[in-house]
Amino acid sequence: MIRIKCFRLFRLLFAVVYIFSIAGILGGTAVRASAEGEPSFCTYPRRIVCLETYPAEILCDLGEIDRIVAVSKFQKHNSYYNFFKNKPVVGGGIGSNINLEMILGVNPDLVFCSYGQKDILKARGLNVYGTKTYDIKGIMGLITDIGKMAGKEKEAKNIVDEMKVRIQRVEVKVKEVKKKPLVYFEQSSLGKTRSKGSLTHELITRAGGINIAKDEPVPFPLLSQEFIIKKNPDIIIVEEWGTRPSDVKERDGWKNIKAVKSGNIFQSKSYYTGYTQRCLDGLEEYAKFFYPELFNK
Repeated sequence: MIRIKCFRLFRLLFAVVYIFSIAGILGGTAVRASAEGEPSFCTYPRRIVCLETYPAEILCDLGEIDRIVAVSKFQKHNSYYNFFKNKPVVGGGIGSNINLEMILGVNPDLVFCSYGQKDILKARGLNVYGTKTYDIKGIMGLITDIGKMAGKEKEAKNIVDEMKVRIQRVEVKVKEVKKKPLVYFEQSSLGKTRSKGSLTHELITRAGGINIAKDEPVPFPLLSQEFIIKKNPDIIIVEEWGTRPSDVKERDGWKNIKAVKSGNIFQSKSYYTGYTQRCLDGLEEYAKFFYPELFNK
């Protein structure tokens, strides 16, 4: 009789443990990510490879840097460089091929990669999350997904909530502005810019500017010099590591452009248009470029 009761008690305890482990309370069962990446695993990944810098930065902000076992190359000017400089580099950054042998060698539970790298990694049996180009809403989704996969949903929500507050702060101020400036953004060289479908276009628009490339049919168009001069932008923004503002002033035929005449040529840090919450540093800085009287108080 005692044996039967003990056996029943053991079965009950086993059932309770099983239910709690399924719920993620004991085992840390990960929530499946959105349909973009569709990684599949039973526990929160402990060994993560980041072939894109943005997921690595987000994981760092969530306090989960120790889960990252390998990364793409971080440039020294990146403010996260010191956090990752001792991590193995397995490729995947801009202009860099991925090193499949090294990736497989670190035995990852999850790989963050560009969308174009997804299939080749999945073919090797790896769990992957393919990143793409994002708008602000998409960045919030990326942060939320990474939070779920790392067991940091609360922390991810806090970041997203703070993003919403920062956006609202800017939009409230520019809402009543009647005359908005025409803006030309230059990525790295003359004419290379961004239009609808890019994060940069959204930042310019939310900051109260009008992108001269807004009607271009692709997100990353190449504008002619004649087109730019004809549009006569009020503001010119050049991305760092591209043309210097002083060089823009010396271009043939540009001396009568409003932005050149007024000196409204500004430099944008490259991370301003990156796919993390830090893009809102860019939103706030652009708003200062456009409306110094509203934002430089």
